[in-house]
Amino acid sequence: MKRKREGEGAALTASASSSCDDGSRKVYEVFLNFRGPDTRLTIVDCLYNDLIRAGIRAFKDDEELRFGKKIEGGLLQAINDSRIYIPIFSKDYASSKWCLRELALIVELSRDNDEKVILPIFYDVDVDDVKLKTNLYKDAFQKHKNDSGEDLTKQWEEALRDVTRISGKKLKDYGLYKLTNLMVEEVSNLLWTRQTDMSNHLVGIKDRMDHIMKLLDVGAFDVRFIVIHGMGGIGKTTLAEAVFRQIYPQFWDHCCFLKDVRTHDIIGLQKKLLFDVLNLSCTNPFFIDEVIKTRFLGKKVLVVLDDIDNWDQIMRLAGEPNWFGGGSRIIITTRNIQFLVKEGEDDNLPISNSGQFSFYNMMEMNSHDALQLFCERALGCAKPPPSYMDIIEKLVDALGGLPLALDVVGSTLRGKCRRTWEVSLCKLKKVMNEDVKKKLMISYEALEFNQRQIFLDIACFCFNKEKTTAVKYWDAIFGYPAESEVNILKRMSLIKISYDNKLWMHDQLRDLGRSIVHPKSGEIHMKGSRLWSPKDAFRVVQTKMGTKDILALNLGTPSPNKTYSFKRNQFMGLVNLRFLQLDHGNFKGDFKNVFFNLTWLSWSNCFKIPS
Repeated sequence: MKRKREGEGAALTASASSSCDDGSRKVYEVFLNFRGPDTRLTIVDCLYNDLIRAGIRAFKDDEELRFGKKIEGGLLQAINDSRIYIPIFSKDYASSKWCLRELALIVELSRDNDEKVILPIFYDVDVDDVKLKTNLYKDAFQKHKNDSGEDLTKQWEEALRDVTRISGKKLKDYGLYKLTNLMVEEVSNLLWTRQTDMSNHLVGIKDRMDHIMKLLDVGAFDVRFIVIHGMGGIGKTTLAEAVFRQIYPQFWDHCCFLKDVRTHDIIGLQKKLLFDVLNLSCTNPFFIDEVIKTRFLGKKVLVVLDDIDNWDQIMRLAGEPNWFGGGSRIIITTRNIQFLVKEGEDDNLPISNSGQFSFYNMMEMNSHDALQLFCERALGCAKPPPSYMDIIEKLVDALGGLPLALDVVGSTLRGKCRRTWEVSLCKLKKVMNEDVKKKLMISYEALEFNQRQIFLDIACFCFNKEKTTAVKYWDAIFGYPAESEVNILKRMSLIKISYDNKLWMHDQLRDLGRSIVHPKSGEIHMKGSRLWSPKDAFRVVQTKMGTKDILALNLGTPSPNKTYSFKRNQFMGLVNLRFLQLDHGNFKGDFKNVFFNLTWLSWSNCFKIPS
């Protein structure tokens, strides 16, 4: 943990320790308040690591590394976020102004807030010492009065007295080992009572959790692997976290949530798995695979592998059911179930390599839940005021029930005026939100070249087109059967096949594809490989500005009441054109040796030119 100073008297910057290491801001559940030199290497070290092993996000901060006089930054956020505070009173605790500052803030936040709990520990002092009935703390406070003033010292004294009214635990009554176990158990129980109803506070999660709980059937003795799959930003990790929180007490401390597996080093993940579940440190990476295969035998474990994207990750972390004890549950989240499907199997149902997986396909939110989530992010309430209903419905419709998009866009509009909302709606129709785009690009970048071509074709032209016809087109383009490539896109949650065999993709994925083809918004789209807008396509043809980069054109008439005739010289530059859609138009003249590569011609409402 590091601190940095930006000049004299600069406020502290806190860097926190956490049970999980991910790129987003961490939300802590427990805050440890202690005097470092007294307890850091004894009770604090034991208690902190026991909390982490129990899957509890605890914040441990060393007061002697701080600068300045204000509580802010990461430290302030950790105190505000935490639900449980554990002040550890030691002989020199009262000499630390930082400990007293934290305690005063903790008491203030906990007052009249039933969601926050203080659990004091009396390490090597008595309650009377903390009540200032003895000289142990009195001497320190006399110095504080001289240094910090009467008013501030009085606040600290009141905070100490308030905490002593709470029933705490004394080290001398239990011993170190028993005391830390009791504290972890009490913290787990307190968090458990607050988390069992968390489904009521996560929009649209309850029905999804019920489905997963049926698949898990925690009471059954067999070992089960549950796969939650769906497109990026659909809420897979949120669902896995909610389920993990609900059932982890039933697995005692044999639990581990490995977040963002795809982006982390596998050896580091293996070490974390062993430490979290078994409190085992493995320093030799050459033997770690064998250790994982053998040391979980007989243990009932709960492991979440979040954002898996290949089979090797599963084999290195939780390969086979016989690695684990009866009742174990392995939850996997992924965008891509391609690696779980046997080659040559029918793709209608995903089939695991060894048959031990159950699958849950995460769908987008329904309109009611989507509206509620957006309102909570944008307005701080579940239902919008009547004056905003119209624009909110348009925004929610534009975002397509994707929780990530609803969350990101809703949060950016919080506290903004209606005019800003209207501008945002107009922008969303033309430009994809960058945060949403970055998340979805992960799946696109995992595709091979021809798979990307199919994805872009569907986004620009083949959306809602009959699959059989489109596949024949790609067969001709690639020179081999393209059905397998389409199946891969489906298994990667990038497209779906409707009941009537038509190609479909989420609106946000369609917008992603089009933004890839035309990355710069606000310009005339004349340089992209696929011109799906009739307005842009007409301009290219009429101005004879076609180039070899253009692969597909939609010349569907901009004005339905008009008819158009196209001449040979308007297409001369389009030497690689392979897809052409024409509506209310015709070709005039000799077009021999013009469309060398044309593979798909969709020509509707054509008219006869008088001779």
